[in-house]
Amino acid sequence: MDDAARAIPAEMQGRHARILDLVQRKGFVAIEQLAQDFGVSAQTIRRDIKELARQQLLRRYHGGAGLPEQADRLAYGNRKIRHAAEKRRIAKLVAAQIPNGASLFIDIGTTMEAVAEALLQHEKLRVITNHMDVASLLSERTDFEIIVAGGMLRNRDRAITGEATSEFLRKFRVGYGIFGIGVIDEDGEMLDYDYRDVQVSITAMSIARRRFVALDHSKFSGDAMVRVCHVSEVEGVFTDAPPPAKLARLLDQQGVTLFLPDGEADGSPAGDNRVSPLRNFDN
Repeated sequence: MDDAARAIPAEMQGRHARILDLVQRKGFVAIEQLAQDFGVSAQTIRRDIKELARQQLLRRYHGGAGLPEQADRLAYGNRKIRHAAEKRRIAKLVAAQIPNGASLFIDIGTTMEAVAEALLQHEKLRVITNHMDVASLLSERTDFEIIVAGGMLRNRDRAITGEATSEFLRKFRVGYGIFGIGVIDEDGEMLDYDYRDVQVSITAMSIARRRFVALDHSKFSGDAMVRVCHVSEVEGVFTDAPPPAKLARLLDQQGVTLFLPDGEADGSPAGDNRVSPLRNFDN
């Protein structure tokens, strides 16, 4: 152990290692959540983050910490690979509910990239997105009209975010909004990790006549803390495996359609109900 390490109390060293582990696994962690998890003050966590940032082990953000730039890009690439087959199945379910000629908003994230690929078989879509990779994928179709939202470009995942993005989106109305999410808990709360992204998602939900949420089964658990909305505020949840029983009952009670791949047992009283793909919500 070097002299610098000896100068740091063992308890702090352990907390630093755990903070770094969380950042590496999640990409972003919030100060308030860390303070709660470790049973220390938010001020203590801020000092920890400041020291780890000084060592270039993470990046400081308002309200939290994220990966260093190079590692951040790698983490996003790893998320694209994780559950890739499941995301493709989910994307096909979403695409089946979008009619030709529809207007829609597509959110950021790896599942949204899969949705964009699945939509390439459609015709004459009008798409607004704040994800550069989604726009790039959809640009293969020359009959698509693609609008890229303005704002700050985040290098690690090529997402456009911030208040300028929200302000841009307020000018529009679309028939469908397709959203990724960090976590959906058993009480139906939909949560995410980065407050900047959440503000954009909330605005995008407000401009969509019909809102769909697409997520793989890993999103049924997690410790995201920034609220996006309640599941009762969306029309459809698309996933690759049955959700926990309590959440499945809540979806049915709220009239939210649960979409699962063929062959999956639903486990929800909502059964095999589907929204008709023939109805265009631009009309």
